[in-house]
Formats: sequence, C-alpha cells, structure tokens
Amino acid sequence: MKLDWLKDVALDPGPHVSVYVDATRNRETGAHDMELRWQDARTALAGRGAPEPALVALDDVATDPTGVGGPVGRAMVASAGGLELHLLLPGPPLREEAESGPVPHLMPLVRSLADDVRYVLVELDRAGADITVARSDAVETKKKLSVEGGHDLLHKIPGGGWAALRYQHAVQDSWDHNAAAVANELADIVRRERPEVVLLTGDTKAAAAFRSKAAPVVLDLLVEVAGGHRAAGTNEEAFAAAVTEALDTVRAARRQAVVDAFVQERGRGGAAAEGLRDVVAALRRGQVRTLLLKDDPSSTNTLFTGPNALEIGTSVEELRTLGVEDPVQVRADAAIVRALAASDAEIQLVQDGLDLQDGIGAVLRYADPATP
Repeated sequence: MKLDWLKDVALDPGPHVSVYVDATRNRETGAHDMELRWQDARTALAGRGAPEPALVALDDVATDPTGVGGPVGRAMVASAGGLELHLLLPGPPLREEAESGPVPHLMPLVRSLADDVRYVLVELDRAGADITVARSDAVETKKKLSVEGGHDLLHKIPGGGWAALRYQHAVQDSWDHNAAAVANELADIVRRERPEVVLLTGDTKAAAAFRSKAAPVVLDLLVEVAGGHRAAGTNEEAFAAAVTEALDTVRAARRQAVVDAFVQERGRGGAAAEGLRDVVAALRRGQVRTLLLKDDPSSTNTLFTGPNALEIGTSVEELRTLGVEDPVQVRADAAIVRALAASDAEIQLVQDGLDLQDGIGAVLRYADPATP
C-alpha cells in the first residue's frame, strides 16, 4: 500500500487529533447516537489537552450524514491548523478510537484500506465501452464515462458473394475504429489514474478488436472477467463475484511479490532489515522501500520520536545522539506509519505464514556498510 497520499499529514508538526468511529446509520436513532458519541469523545479529547481549533474543525464533519447505506466507518485527523484528513471507510473500525498527541494515529486508516485495489472496469461492446475508475475498498464516488466509436455497422450477415464480403469488411472496419477509440481513451485513463489492474468484460469479438488496438500500458494490466455486459441483462451477483475474485488475485500477487523480495534479500544478506530495532534504524535513514508488518491492533509497543518524522528510535538515548533535545514516547505503529509516509515508502500487512522477528521487516531501497 502506497502512503504518499498521507505525506502532508505526516510532515505536519502537530499536535494532532485522530478519531475513528462507526458511522453506520441503519436505525432511526443513528444520527442522534452519533452526536452523543462525538460529544463524549470531544469532552474526553479536550480533557487530554487536544487543541480546541482541531476539535472545532472536527465538529464540522464528525456527525455529517455519510450518504452510504450499510456499515461504514469514518476517519478524521485534525490539527490546530484545521482538518487534515476526512475519509469514509469500507466498514467500521475494529474499535472506535479518539487520540490526541504529537504524532497522527494513522494505523487504523492503513488497516482499513490495506487491501484496497485501484482498478478500471471496461464493459465493452462493438459500439464502444462503459468505463469505470474505482477503488475496491474506498467509499467514494466512482468515475464513470462512456466511449462511443461512432461507427454503426456492427453486425455481420450470413451469405456469400462480393457484396456480402464488402459488407462484412465494412463491419469489421467499424469494430476496429470503435475499438481504437476505446483503446485511446483507456490508455489516457491508465496513465492518469495508475490502476493496478484493468478488468475487461463484454462482447468477445469486440474484445479481440480492442486487444489489437490497445497500448502496451493497458495490455500489461489487462485481465478478462466473464459475465459482464454493457447492455441490461447481466447477472449482477455472479459478475460481482467474478470481479471480487479478480481483485483478490491482484491482492494475493501484490502480497506475494513483497514477501518474495524480502525473503530473497534476507536470504542473501542484502537489502532487507528484520526486527524492530533494525527496521527503525532503516526508517531513520530513509532506506525502507516496503515495510512488512504483522498487524496487532492490541499492541502497546512504543517508540520515541522528535519533531521530524524520521527522528525515530527505540530509546531516548538514540534520539539524543541525533540531537533531539526532547524526545517523546508515542505509539510504535503511529510513529512507524508517519515515518513511512514522510519517506514515500509503502506498507504490506502479512499473514502468520511468514516468520518475522518482532513481527516486522522491510525491503530496503539500498544496503551499505552502515545498514544494520
């Protein structure tokens, strides 16, 4: 999971107020319940010294209607400068949290979106395509557009003779022109949106024409999914299951690629770090490319940090050696995610099948004689 979109929050000196709540409103009393819960959280935060401007900024969004039916969560981060982050989550957080401190608490957000996949869905027929740009786990409005090729000779007819052959060639030419229009639009979308996969469904003959016109940047990401159609009549439940299966394949491949890279580098004593102390040292030097973490929501581990996101250590002495006069003790996961976001690194949550000292490891950007 890329964390560059959290960089502005990570670089803000704080203090920060971080709040994660269940924003589901499936009962008549839902709105009133949310208001009461926010007031309780606000009172507790104020009692712990949270800056009032941050709380005022959160007042504006904490009880807003989500416009989402069914289970949904809300993530909010604010500082004295105002609202820094407000996102709806694909489900309620594991537990509701409201914290104030020098470091933003971003791990619940990472946990909620760790399996998110950016994708483009192309529902194709011989006239054009409906294209949807979406994220699998983010609660947001999908971007949708239709591409019409403009050539309307779409169906071949049985028969022989030169007239029929010319007509069939004209139809094939229409398919090719329409496919080219879709391919050109999709290449622009892929370059702009940077999806992890492009899902293609619909008419098989149109798909063949599209493949012949598609740019390499699209073909490299293309996965065909059966069961979808541009016209009405799609078995929506079956097609949704097929899309979910395709996205699960992307998630598994993404996770396995990170694990394989780590195991390979660890095995040859290369660009890898393992264990909390060594990974923190690599974070401090900006070496981490991808962090591997066995997520433990119940962890009470702490680290020490300074005003700079990369001023991070396992002891006060480490930071004082770096010139940090007043290190502060914070949640380990909060300090780690802040350092990752500030250094344009990524995070991958991993399963129990991988043996990791302290439940943490990293694939490094480089290794040198000073690497732990």
